[in-house]
Amino acid sequence: MKDYDYGVQKDEQMEELILSESQYNIFYTLKIFQLINEECGVIIDDYEEEVLSLEKIPLALKIVNKIIQNYNDINLLKFKNMLELAIKYRTIVGFDF
Repeated sequence: MKDYDYGVQKDEQMEELILSESQYNIFYTLKIFQLINEECGVIIDDYEEEVLSLEKIPLALKIVNKIIQNYNDINLLKFKNMLELAIKYRTIVGFDF
């Protein structure tokens, strides 16, 4: 977390998911960020960065798993994997748009 705060994290410390505009629009249409915002008390948007703390990641994962049941998309699966890795390694998920 300290490395993230100071912007000095190394590539091997990060998993990255870069969404194109059309991919972002799919997430937006599925209300992924809106649902995570409501459930986790955060504001994930394209105006500023946001951090999802370790304690809130299982809530986000539950939302993503529910959406994947109805809409199976490679980027949703990658996002799910990132959330699972964050839980496994007891870290955060940062959103930078």
